[in-house]
Amino acid sequence: MSDKEKEQKDAPKEEIKVDDKIQQETKKEHPKKKKKDTVEEQLELIQEELKEIKDKYLRTLAEADNLKKRTSEELKRERKYAGMQLCDKLIDQLEVFDQALNVQTEDKHFQNFLLGFKMIKDMLYQSLESDGVKVLETKIGAVFDPNFEHAFDTRYEPDKPEHTILEVTKKGYMYKDRLLRPALVIINIKPETMRTENAEEIGDNVA
Repeated sequence: MSDKEKEQKDAPKEEIKVDDKIQQETKKEHPKKKKKDTVEEQLELIQEELKEIKDKYLRTLAEADNLKKRTSEELKRERKYAGMQLCDKLIDQLEVFDQALNVQTEDKHFQNFLLGFKMIKDMLYQSLESDGVKVLETKIGAVFDPNFEHAFDTRYEPDKPEHTILEVTKKGYMYKDRLLRPALVIINIKPETMRTENAEEIGDNVA
């Protein structure tokens, strides 16, 4: 076999080797690219998770801050109105003193006894007043206010306007800015029978 024939026979083999080398190199590069893409995807996932964790942390922080504020406000209210129930009970004693002091007598000894009651009553009320108790100013003749007064009974006096206070049977009290006890009052209300009679009279006059 001549040298020329040998070269022709060997040439394709070299080409095949070159092609194999290119394919091998391509195969090597492909996994690297895939690995790179995987790393980027993992970074994106981690960033998203971090963002979610940060959002949850901020929300939790805000909720904790709101809870702290609410708890603080509730504690303030509890401290502010802590003595309300005790004051409500002590008012019963004040009313007993008031009833006793309304007794009329000419006996000097009994008058001195009542004077001692009045001094105790005044001292007791001063203590309550220093804690925030205040008597409601419920005036006879004023318009009935259901926010501060309770209609204990009704009566009708034609010379006075309806829904006005005719009598105060028990005092009302405030505790700071809250109603402690409404005043018990009798209000001026025309009976239903009189309303019906007036309506019939008006109807007859119109006819």
